[in-house]
Amino acid sequence: MTIEELNAVSASPGFDDFVRVCEARQTKALSKIADAIAKRKGTRLVFVAGGSSAGKTTSAKRLCIQLMVNSIDATYLSTDDYFVGDARNPRDENGEFDYESIECVDRPLLAERLTAIFEGRKVPRRKFDFIAHAPYDSDEKMGIGKNGIVVIEGLHALNPDLVKGVANRFGSFGVFVEPVSQPIIFGVTRLPSQDARLLRRIVRDGQFRKMTAGETLAMWPKVLAGEKKWILPFKDRADATFDSSLPYELCILKPYAEGLLAKERLRNPGEIKSAQLLRLLEAVKGASSVAVPGDSIIRETIGGSQLEY
Repeated sequence: MTIEELNAVSASPGFDDFVRVCEARQTKALSKIADAIAKRKGTRLVFVAGGSSAGKTTSAKRLCIQLMVNSIDATYLSTDDYFVGDARNPRDENGEFDYESIECVDRPLLAERLTAIFEGRKVPRRKFDFIAHAPYDSDEKMGIGKNGIVVIEGLHALNPDLVKGVANRFGSFGVFVEPVSQPIIFGVTRLPSQDARLLRRIVRDGQFRKMTAGETLAMWPKVLAGEKKWILPFKDRADATFDSSLPYELCILKPYAEGLLAKERLRNPGEIKSAQLLRLLEAVKGASSVAVPGDSIIRETIGGSQLEY
């Protein structure tokens, strides 16, 4: 799809139906992955990995639902909830916190609790306070039924060192999430998936973390460097790939991202990436987010999700 075609459909009476079709395609793709998992007997762990703002969390939660459609007891677990916190977090060569490293995750505790769950015991559901940057155990208990599946989502989910002993003991299935199918921009090339994720990240950080576009842009090179080191080497370990792109999403993201990027241009006129993204958004017609379903991946970015994050 080209930007021109996207603009035409976004301005038409059929835009709501277009949104529904895009979402239905994703649901169908997740359903097929769930079917493949169900056919692999003995699977107890499903690992869902991908880069920043690829849509891992929503994809994992919706995959749990599709597994339940297959009469499989499935529960969601985020590796983010097992972050060690700033008191134990590793630092990079400059002495700054390295939030991309696998050492950010309390792997021994994660392995211990997964083993307990698979042995039929209940454990406290781990949570992470992103304001205090510290982990804690909530009052909620976590467990699964006999032959149930734990869907683990996170940057390092496909890394064999995450829960090596547990993964070797129990059957597993890997899924890599990436917004691949981006629109053709300016009639020449497809929007790179990295830029699509960056737009999502700018909006999400602005909505939920009160960060400026400049702050997100400043950390983005470090994020990509971390992905190159910690995520991409294990991409081929995935048994399935899920395309988390939504053809209509630029129309929805435009009203959120444009203001954030415009402010950054005023603060820092020489910043190249914000200028590139603004030029892209200028070519897109914005659309209301009313038609976006409550369980859409885009809700993870703009808010208003029916899912719990």
